[in-house]
Parts: sequence; C-alpha cells; structure tokens
Amino acid sequence: MSRAIVFQSVLGLAMAFGPAVAAAQAFRHQSTVYSDPKEAQLRRPEGVACGASGAVVVADTGNARLLLYTYRDGALTGGTQVKLAQVPYPYRVQLDPKGEVLVLDEKLRKIVRLDAKGAFLGNVGLEGAPAGALPGSFKVDGAGNLYVLDVLGPRVLVADPSGKVTRQLELPRDGAQFTDVAVDGAGTIFAVDAVGAAIWSADKGATAFKRLTESRKDVMSFPTYLAFHQGKLYVVDQHGSGIAILAADGSFQGRQLALGWSPGLVYYPAQICFAPDGAVFVADRGNDRIQVFDTSR
Repeated sequence: MSRAIVFQSVLGLAMAFGPAVAAAQAFRHQSTVYSDPKEAQLRRPEGVACGASGAVVVADTGNARLLLYTYRDGALTGGTQVKLAQVPYPYRVQLDPKGEVLVLDEKLRKIVRLDAKGAFLGNVGLEGAPAGALPGSFKVDGAGNLYVLDVLGPRVLVADPSGKVTRQLELPRDGAQFTDVAVDGAGTIFAVDAVGAAIWSADKGATAFKRLTESRKDVMSFPTYLAFHQGKLYVVDQHGSGIAILAADGSFQGRQLALGWSPGLVYYPAQICFAPDGAVFVADRGNDRIQVFDTSR
C-alpha cells in the first residue's frame, strides 16, 4: 500500500474524530533521533523505554540492536550500541526499578534481562507458566513485578521479580486480538484488544477481566500499545497514527499527534514512554526515528 493511500485512509479517520483530535494537542515536538552518534541510521524502531534515573533504551529493531541514552534537562546524550546474539529482534523494552533492562525478542518470544550497561544477565524464565506460553508484550511495576501478555492463552501472567508466576488471568477469546497490557499504581491491570478497539481491566485481586470500554472504533483504529501515566491511559493507535487518551474509568479524553513524515508527526507509531519530567518518547517505526515531545503545561 502506498504512503498516499495510507495518508488518505488515516486522514479520513482523523476527520471522523472531529474536534476531539484538535482538542488534546498537548504534545509539543522537542527533538528527533534519526541515527546513532556514528551516523548509523535507525531502522524500524519498535521500542523505547524510560527510567527514573534518566536512562532511555531504544529497540532499533531493524538493525537488531539496542541503543542506550541518558535524558536530563531536556537533552538526550549517549547512544551506546548493544548487539547481542540473545536478542536478534528486539521488540519491546522496559526498565525495572533497579535500572536493569528487560527486552522482549519478537522472533524468539523470550524476555531477556540486561544490566544497565547492556550486558546479558539471563532469560526471564516465567517459572510456573502454562506450557507453551508465548510472551507478546509485558510491563514492569514499581516493585519489579512482571505483567506478561501470553498471546497463546490469551492470558496475563503476573510474575515476581525472580520470574516466578504468582497469578494468571484469562482474557476473552471471541475474535479479540490482545496486543498489550499496562498496570497502574493500585495494581489494576489493563489489556487492549486491537481488533475490537476496546480496553479490558482487572482490579488487584480480581480473578477475571471485565470490559472497561466498549469498542472505540470512533476514536482509535487499531490500538497496539498501552502506557499508564499520571492517572491516564495512553493508547498508541498504530494504524490511526496517533495516541488516544483515556481516563482510568475508560472515558475518552482526546487524541495526540497525527499522520505525517515531518518532525512532530508519526507514521505507524509503536511503543511510547514517559520521562520523569513528563517528556514522552515515541518509537516512530514507519519513519525510522525516535521522537521526543514536551507535555508540560
């Protein structure tokens, strides 16, 4: 499909959203990363993770590598390359409370743990997981617990920092395609169904997921990633080339960003993360770059 056809399709979707698109334009473009310090171009970056200490990790997927940065006072420095045989196709990345890096390799379907400098520490084994469990995405909470989307289930596996599974919650089947999970400070787990454009949730201690929203095809086309930040869910609408924002109760708050190729616009965005100062990093996969936006008011 040509870029012109994609642009027309997504433009039509944006027009259907109406005033809500413009009402939430609070992301202000700050900078763009196209290459590493040695001028090697990024290729289809799928992941980006932010740490409390200012660490930023980029999964430069098309180049089969990670890039390690530091973000402080609005400036991004570093860009050390890490290439590991254990991670041939880095897809999703997270930083745990200790500053260690967890990477999901999409082809191997394994989560690996690295130290803050990118040295391999081992695989996350998910002890007690059902046979054949297949990680599709994951998150880490403030205590280091893992929330893993098992796409084979489909289910969410909750594991302690050592990788021992302590809880399992089944997800509905019925034509749904779950692509990501998120967790808030109270332990509520959220899951996004990309096909249905709906969010499901399970309170801490719940034994099953329940619908948080009905289908929201009116405000997002094909949502693939979730980030919970300051009481809101940020839903990456990959096919809609934007970010939908929902309150914790599922109510729609607006959209950010739009389709395009110039700085400040996105094309098939993947993962996002928030720095301590509120800056948001976007893995702008279709544009082969990482973008940084200021969200301070």
